[in-house]
Amino acid sequence: MSNNNNVDSPYKDKIFTIPNLLSLFRIVLLPVFAMIYLNADTDWEFWQATIILVVSSITDFVDGRIARKFNMISDFGKVLDPVADKLTHLTIAFCLCCKIPQMIYVAVLLFIKELCMMIMALYGTFRKNKKIWDSAQWYGKVCTTIVFVVLIALVVFPNMPTIAINILLIICAIGLVGSLFLYIRMFWHLNSKRFAEKEQEKR
Repeated sequence: MSNNNNVDSPYKDKIFTIPNLLSLFRIVLLPVFAMIYLNADTDWEFWQATIILVVSSITDFVDGRIARKFNMISDFGKVLDPVADKLTHLTIAFCLCCKIPQMIYVAVLLFIKELCMMIMALYGTFRKNKKIWDSAQWYGKVCTTIVFVVLIALVVFPNMPTIAINILLIICAIGLVGSLFLYIRMFWHLNSKRFAEKEQEKR
């Protein structure tokens, strides 16, 4: 992923960098995936939708490698890359709802998590608390991996037994709730610490 902090990057204020174009390409792929998946009836059509997601994943990996290797870190990229990730997950989740009714609970939970993360990020930005809005933690990465693997599995295997689908959805839901809880706890801790430091400065 291109989300990285490097103030010395010569591309800091650039918009049209290779990593950013790759992130935009990922976003463009989303309606293509949705159209193919929602109209899929045969195994080959479901595999076509899967191939789109594989291309998206490879693009995500490549844009991060390019950004780090060639120091193409930009402020726009720091926003665009995670936005592309979140849009990808949400698009897949809500497309799955059309074929797996019980998926709606996980999709709504995913939306709530991302909304809460966005609110905390905006709060950190306005309060100029870098630790809040730039705080990718291990549990967030684990959650993202779990969610993406589950979503891919549900796309690849449309005829999966209901019990297997439900187990995957429960795992996904646990990951989302656990990650959100830990992020909220970190958010609360950082704000409490910042408030205590300001109070101490006033004395």
